[in-house]
Amino acid sequence: MCTTNANLNQRRVLTLSGENPASAPLISNLENHAAVGAQTYRGLKLSVQRRSANGLSVNGNYTWSRCFGLEMPTGAQFGIGFVDPSNPDYDRGHCEQDRTHLANFTVGAQTPEFANAALRAAASNWRISGILNARSGNWLTVTSGRDNAFNGMANQRVDQVSDDVYGSKTLTNYLNPAAFAQPAAGRFGTHRRNSIKGPGFHKVDLALSRLVSLASTRTIELRLEVFNLFNTFNWGLPNANFGSGTFGRITTMTGDPRIMQFGIKYGF
Repeated sequence: MCTTNANLNQRRVLTLSGENPASAPLISNLENHAAVGAQTYRGLKLSVQRRSANGLSVNGNYTWSRCFGLEMPTGAQFGIGFVDPSNPDYDRGHCEQDRTHLANFTVGAQTPEFANAALRAAASNWRISGILNARSGNWLTVTSGRDNAFNGMANQRVDQVSDDVYGSKTLTNYLNPAAFAQPAAGRFGTHRRNSIKGPGFHKVDLALSRLVSLASTRTIELRLEVFNLFNTFNWGLPNANFGSGTFGRITTMTGDPRIMQFGIKYGF
């Protein structure tokens, strides 16, 4: 029998095993779930905290880490599993949630109670806080977009023919097409899963608030919040389907553009 994508069902294990070839075509999709996945995580976390009497507080943390191993496919959808079911280790690579660098930094400050009456009414007791969030990019896998291995499994990978996997790292040329090629018929690609790092992410959020005391126990809280203060355009992931005409291009963004909201709360 000549191996093609059209005769995949005739090449299934139950059909070719000879145990019951007449009944085998009547059997629907079967999946075998086994606990074969394992991952290793190593990380270094640094944190700093500073509180001062003048109303200024600083908090920050930074994590440098690495997670690598074999992830178990999620869900029970036919064709979505290990690319080579007979060799799960072929899918070893960086974990989906692995980020080499993670950093969060917050600063909070409160204006003092001014002695001057007019200045006290306008500028006292304002609270301002800022948050910086930054992280490394997601890991990418370049898929072939074809069933070169003739086994019906999705997410088959390309051959990697060069270590120069990045293009000019622009929106239209983030990945280098010349670094990859379609595998030969019946072969699995040499490209390792999750071995290319995508664009990083960073943004700054800001909040400004003030609690104004009125007569008796009544208060008014004024609050202004700005998300993505500098309107940073964080790039999304490039198209990693080698069979696509837009391979290597970035056509999406990560996170939101600048968002501002203002609120007033009356307490009594």
